Amino acid sequence: MTTRPTELAQFLRTRRARLTPECVGLPRGAGRRLTGLRRAEVAALAGISPEYYTRLEQGRQRRPSPEVLDALASALRLDADGRGHLHRITSRPEASAPPAPAEAPEAALDLLRALTVWPAYLVGPMRDVLAWNEAAAWLVTDFGALPPHRRNLAWFALCDPRARELYADWETVARGNVHRLRNALAGRTDHQPLLAELALHGGQLFTDAWNEHEVRGPNTGHKRLNHPEAGPLTLAYTGYLLPGPERLELVAMTAPRGSAEHALLWSRFGS
Repeated sequence: MTTRPTELAQFLRTRRARLTPECVGLPRGAGRRLTGLRRAEVAALAGISPEYYTRLEQGRQRRPSPEVLDALASALRLDADGRGHLHRITSRPEASAPPAPAEAPEAALDLLRALTVWPAYLVGPMRDVLAWNEAAAWLVTDFGALPPHRRNLAWFALCDPRARELYADWETVARGNVHRLRNALAGRTDHQPLLAELALHGGQLFTDAWNEHEVRGPNTGHKRLNHPEAGPLTLAYTGYLLPGPERLELVAMTAPRGSAEHALLWSRFGS
């Protein structure tokens, strides 16, 4: 993958290209053809010199101060995930040794076992599924039937043909997993075999999503599924970030009382 200075440069360029003068309160001059902001415009919004900002985009300035990063994050209208990512990709490299495999805390496993009705699973930053309940195995896939190195949400979304049938918004789900990987790998220098596999088997979608330099952390939303047994389903999901350096996430899917999904899950998994 790219070096960290180049990662910063590409991140700044992609974010600058997404903004228009109107969305940051600048006038659009007559005859302007540029779709994004100019470097000088971003520099002015951040309160830095155009020359300094140019060095950042060219990778010649490696570690801007936290104050400059915050100013850039505000100028580029970054959300909390993007702001955190900007700080991480400019920090000093982490140890090059691969991290030890994450272990599911017993308290999290107890909570997972208690969520009998609602599909839930415990996932690591690299989208490895560490534990799951019966409802999740029924809803998404039987992770226990997969080899351990294939129990990964990004691999499932991008490389398993069943995912295209399961997720009604398959492309959005697949891109979202790539964006989560971008977020997890900010500032890391260790080799990640998963990325090499996804680049080989994930098709053009993986390449395009990776090059977007979009980042996402734990969030909430809705999943629309075409379940092979139950048909169309819509479930709300929430990712709960667990305390600790492993940055594990407990994801639970629920349905409002009175909905067909609520009745289905309670009839199938309720005691």
